Amino acid sequence: MTIPPFQPLQAEPDFARPSWRQQWAFTRKELRETLRDRRTIITLLAMPLLLYPLLGLGVRYLALQQIAAESPEYRIALQGELEAQWFREVLRRGEFPLERDPFQREAYPQSTRLDPPPAVQILVPTEAGVINLQMYVSRGDADLGVMVDFRDSSLADDLPGAHVELIRRNGSLAGLEAADFVVSRLERVRERQLRDWTQASGLQFALPVTQHTLAIEPERETNALLGLLPLVLLLMTVTGGVYPAIDLTAGERERDTLETLMALPVPRYRLLLAKFVAVVTVTLLTGLMNLLAMSITMYAMQLETLLFGAEGLTAWLVFKLCLVLACFATFYATVLLLITCSARSFKEAQAYLIPLLLVSFSPGLVMLQPGWNLNYLTATLPLLNMLLLAREFLEGTAPLLPAMATGISSGLYAACSLLLAARLFGSDAAGTGSPGGWRDLFARPRATRPLPSFSLATLLLVVTFPLYFIASGLLARVEVSSMGLRLILSGLLTLLLFGLFPLFWLGWQRISFRAALSLNWPRLRAWPGALLLGLWTWPWVFEMVVWLNEFQQAGIATEQFAQVEELLIAWRSVPFPLVLLVLAGLPAVCEELFFRGVLRNGLKEHLGPGFSVVFAALAFGLFHVVVAGGAAPVRVVPSTCLGLILGWVAWQSGSILPAMLLHALHNATLLSIARYQQELSGWQLGDLETTHLPAGWQVVSAVCMLLGLLLVRSTQRNPNPGHLPIKELAPMR
Repeated sequence: MTIPPFQPLQAEPDFARPSWRQQWAFTRKELRETLRDRRTIITLLAMPLLLYPLLGLGVRYLALQQIAAESPEYRIALQGELEAQWFREVLRRGEFPLERDPFQREAYPQSTRLDPPPAVQILVPTEAGVINLQMYVSRGDADLGVMVDFRDSSLADDLPGAHVELIRRNGSLAGLEAADFVVSRLERVRERQLRDWTQASGLQFALPVTQHTLAIEPERETNALLGLLPLVLLLMTVTGGVYPAIDLTAGERERDTLETLMALPVPRYRLLLAKFVAVVTVTLLTGLMNLLAMSITMYAMQLETLLFGAEGLTAWLVFKLCLVLACFATFYATVLLLITCSARSFKEAQAYLIPLLLVSFSPGLVMLQPGWNLNYLTATLPLLNMLLLAREFLEGTAPLLPAMATGISSGLYAACSLLLAARLFGSDAAGTGSPGGWRDLFARPRATRPLPSFSLATLLLVVTFPLYFIASGLLARVEVSSMGLRLILSGLLTLLLFGLFPLFWLGWQRISFRAALSLNWPRLRAWPGALLLGLWTWPWVFEMVVWLNEFQQAGIATEQFAQVEELLIAWRSVPFPLVLLVLAGLPAVCEELFFRGVLRNGLKEHLGPGFSVVFAALAFGLFHVVVAGGAAPVRVVPSTCLGLILGWVAWQSGSILPAMLLHALHNATLLSIARYQQELSGWQLGDLETTHLPAGWQVVSAVCMLLGLLLVRSTQRNPNPGHLPIKELAPMR
């Protein structure tokens, strides 16, 4: 029997292709499926063509209303015809101010008349009397009531003297403006009559005090419509990526096609990268269609000069807006994929995205507040930085370096979101889990587990945050007899929410306390490392606060410093051991149990140890924004950085006990400096002013922190078995 020679396959298998060809095949498949969807086409084409003409009509109506508001009309009521005639003469004589000296006439040639003059409608009610006139104004039939009491007719025969009483309705802006208008006319008439009287008496007339208001153009004029336009444009852009992101992840999981993709012998990140490219493409196309529809609408309705200035909507401006849209589409596509990858069904993904869209409105509301401009600090705030950059582009005032920082920071956020999505994509819990119900959520399992799941840790965080926010606000409203009692109540709140509540949660879910909370005894070198970090981390935290305070948007105002001073003075009446127990000891134990224990270990299985540390630190910083029912945004950055150090110490040492020591020493050091700031003034410490610490303190702090980090790093537990030496592995039998 002759064996035929081996014949190689003529066609190369699909999975033996080069990586770039394989990636293009997956991407083309995702794009084809997405662009064939009818909902995508409707979002891509129909919504912009319908929305922007309606939006243009609204903008045009608001512009006409603004033009009409520049020449207001005041309804002024008087008690009789005689008073109405006298009032008309007063308005006529008070239209022009007194002649100024030659210098003032040359300096203010346009200041001899109000421009534009308001229209005045004089009303005379049919019934006379003070009460009726007041009721006439209170009903809104007139903006202002004028009571004229003729007292002296000796000053001028044609204009007798009178006492005038103005009646306006509280809360009426038109009434307030009408009152100011009438007062200015009366003052001019009074000045003119004084001049005529003194000149007739042979005296020199001169007003003791003169004033002039010069209206100048602002250095930076912000258009309210330009503040809303980027928000509308970017939110319309993200709507194009919502349905593709849901359909390519949760939709495929619901149709049982995701398991087929996951069974292919290709890395998961390639599958996710193909879906990412598809979502970004559709999102960017939606943004370009919105920009095109907006440009055509503005040009057709002749609104480009009203919104964008004399130059209108130029090609250079459109190009810059396209760059912003590309940055925004990339960032939001990663966020959408991160959320939809954790959903088990199409309906669940929609439920997740609704809060995301609501949160997206908040930066737009912040952007409308005065004082928010694009700088190095706001360039690091996700979503808000892109909205501010779009507004700066529309106004033509975008600074170069903050604009570049916006693009870089948004790219970093997008990369982090994509990495997190890659860890969640196709995971067993998300791929094969059932939707479940409320009973499954709170049902007690029968078997004991070592660690909390990702969903349980996330649910615990979601439940605890509103409870902490509401409880802090209610505690601030409670009136107590002493500051010591308030501190005790605050400590009980910390113990309940961050200590007892997660312990009860773990016990109900039959989760091992020791494993879930990392209650292991660390190696000996971890303790001096945590000691050094706890005693010498505060200078750099203080420097962060001082640096943030240099920015107006995120700094602590002078009033807040005064409140801190008052709080410190009140704390001096409380025994210092009680202050240390409530504000240093309890937070160190309870917060470490919650953030570095339950939360970090629950996220570790899906996000990995590094990302779980980062996520727990972000949650730690967010919780520290809430201060007595209010908000202190300046605490976000230093609290998050401290959370990163605490999480890293717990990760490297394999225990939260060194993190507890670090946390307690850090809080105790800050409290001691605040308590004895007068005694430490010679050391240039304890000063609440916005001044930097001496360089010597920073150098000593950096050296001690580095030594502490090295000591903790040397105690790392549980090395990766894949990196063990061969001689330590058991032999094969």
